[in-house]
Amino acid sequence: MILRSLIVLFIFFSGCTNANEIASKKSALKILFVGNSLTYTNDLPQLVQEIGKYDSVSIEYTMLSFPNYSLEDHWKEGKVQKEIETGRYDFVVAQQGPSALPESQVLLLEYARRLAEVCKKNNTSMAIYMVWPSSTRFLDLDNVIYSYTQAAKQTQSLLCPAGLAWKYAWQSTPSLPLYGNDNFHPSMTGSVLAAFTVYGTLIKKSNFDFLTAEKSPWTEISKKNLDTLKQAALKAMEK
Repeated sequence: MILRSLIVLFIFFSGCTNANEIASKKSALKILFVGNSLTYTNDLPQLVQEIGKYDSVSIEYTMLSFPNYSLEDHWKEGKVQKEIETGRYDFVVAQQGPSALPESQVLLLEYARRLAEVCKKNNTSMAIYMVWPSSTRFLDLDNVIYSYTQAAKQTQSLLCPAGLAWKYAWQSTPSLPLYGNDNFHPSMTGSVLAAFTVYGTLIKKSNFDFLTAEKSPWTEISKKNLDTLKQAALKAMEK
């Protein structure tokens, strides 16, 4: 009788373990990243996933990002729509180039609107990932911020304000190395800041206290600079 009870208990707890594993897998956030080299440089999606691990949030992602692609290019190719229509994704995070010029602002809004409509039909939340200009066009930063902010507002999308966070980070620490060697693509520091804005926006974070300098996997970023990145991201997300 005791042996039979032990067997029943073993089967019960084994079933619970499998159920927990399945529930854990189902609870993973699924994100589709759409963009160009400003997304795949330093593997932004992987950085977002890594931040999630420190916050006990499981993230699975797919990335459709190719050199020099705009949202118009993605739309005309058609892969993004098909991927969204699978219904697998909780979020789509989309970006194109800086889009500071008036004609670029029009295109950003037009194709963000089209993607947002596809997302809505498939119960997926659309998020627009705000980027930044090259260092030689640094004075365009406010126009980039305006362009992406308006696109998010007019499509009722979430806004991941990386470009604005870069601005705030530089206001705090002008020497912060956010650009990479080509003075356009991000350094690891710049990508981590962008990742904080993406993760914080999607998960609605009010702090990043879960990721301390002692735990940080980015050894090249000092404690002081990591604190600056977190504060800049939070300030940008408040706007």
